[in-house]
Amino acid sequence: MSLVPYRHPRGTIPRRSSATQNHSAFPFQAPMRGIDVSQPLPGGDPTTALRLENLIPRVLGNQMRRGYLRWVSNLDGEVRSLMRYLPPSGANQLLAATSSGKIYNVTTASASGVVPVPVLTVVAGAPVGEWTSLNYTTNAGVHVMLMVCPGAGYWIYDGAVFTQITLGAGPNQIAGIDPDLFSFVTVYQNRLWFIENGTTRGWYLGFGVYAGTATAFDFGSMLPNGGTLQALINWTFDGSSGVGVNVQFVIVASQGDVLVYSGTDPSTAATWTVNGRWFIGRVPVGYRFFSNYQQDVIILSERGMVFMSELMRGQGFFANPQTASAINSALAAEIAASLTTRYWEVRFLPNDQLLVINRAEVTTENLQWVFEVNTKAFATLRGIPMLTVDTFDGRGYSGDLVGNVWQVLVGGSDGSVDGTPGNDLQGICVTAFQPLGEAIRVKRFLMVRPSFISDTPPGVQAGLNSEWNINAPSLAPAYLGAGSSAWDVGLWDVAVWSGEGQSYEAWVGATGAGRYGSLALRVRASADTIFIGWQALVEQGGVL
Repeated sequence: MSLVPYRHPRGTIPRRSSATQNHSAFPFQAPMRGIDVSQPLPGGDPTTALRLENLIPRVLGNQMRRGYLRWVSNLDGEVRSLMRYLPPSGANQLLAATSSGKIYNVTTASASGVVPVPVLTVVAGAPVGEWTSLNYTTNAGVHVMLMVCPGAGYWIYDGAVFTQITLGAGPNQIAGIDPDLFSFVTVYQNRLWFIENGTTRGWYLGFGVYAGTATAFDFGSMLPNGGTLQALINWTFDGSSGVGVNVQFVIVASQGDVLVYSGTDPSTAATWTVNGRWFIGRVPVGYRFFSNYQQDVIILSERGMVFMSELMRGQGFFANPQTASAINSALAAEIAASLTTRYWEVRFLPNDQLLVINRAEVTTENLQWVFEVNTKAFATLRGIPMLTVDTFDGRGYSGDLVGNVWQVLVGGSDGSVDGTPGNDLQGICVTAFQPLGEAIRVKRFLMVRPSFISDTPPGVQAGLNSEWNINAPSLAPAYLGAGSSAWDVGLWDVAVWSGEGQSYEAWVGATGAGRYGSLALRVRASADTIFIGWQALVEQGGVL
């Protein structure tokens, strides 16, 4: 029996080919090289960002910063200075906070309702409460904290009492100049140096003493741009041969002249020489615009941020991509606009491996630049109240505008008080713009998928921005916290997460079209959550 082929009543049905797929997928790392505003907007480095808030560039990805908790409150006014007494014995350590002419012992935390009692009141000063301090051990083995405030004089703390150093020839006195005229103190080659407020004169004491006869040294003839002395800095680094240590003295004037001296005795030309002079632009008001970091000195000016090692190599502000060139155009504009506003400040927080560039409090925006010293990348921190910041016992502490001292970059929420959690942590990322295929063609944005490592499912809102929008999503979904089984079910409907290995990722719809696209991300998550990368799905279009 033969088989007759079946024929459809309407004849032969043509075979259909599979539909042509016009969409393309592109994977990207997280912006581990941090913020970089030095690139052209089209086609920037995909491992950089235009905005990166609270997501710190670490080795594995961008890590959500930790929070802050209330340490001490109810101080009388702005917390303008934090000072540390750290004797070699480790006994009687002190963390002091200054506020409105009063100095408080804030070494230990206190309940939010407690009103601290000041340990010293010094109502003079211009401004009141702006202190420069350091620890110093004399030749006799006496360890003291030295404190200088413009207009309020020169004080010491020995672990038990505060003593003012006055004019005279007796113990705890200085001859040659009234110490009330001092505005700054530092140590170089075991000599204490002071700045005479509003002048170009520095004053130095003998070796290993905190009182005695002071001798003047006028730097004015070496400052062609004028101004007053603003900082005296001890700079220690490896010698040029790689053997031994080189110690130099950096002098910074308010109008931007920087001098470098070396030697041990300023009274003898044979042992006191000038090694270089540079101009860096005007520096911010106050005495916190610089910091020693490892073998370098960092200085802020209206031209941005510079390392002394770069100046010595003739690289200046914009020639070394390893440090500040990625942000200097933006940072310089901010500093230049707020030179007379307190406080621009640089501090190294070793526990967090961060250099914090604390912006002047022009507003209560609470935004700081940070430099991650391992990845050598920049980000910003938002939401931490920080008029001033310093470290004590390995932890970071900040003082704010309304009488609070906070322990910073600790815990899983912002503003925790007496053990009660505060606000959820939120981060923002807007990456450099990418062509997502041929740059000449318009693409329709279809989907985006960010990837995270976290101990709990984060809440995320993400999309693609077309050229050249750098706005972030307006609101992150609620963070569900520990024990959650879904990531933002309400907003992302039935997205499936890969929860194994504490890894979270899902596709979410994106809208819009453009020749270039940038990830715009807002995340609400636990501390130390790591943003590791993202993927984009687009439909390729035509030239027009």
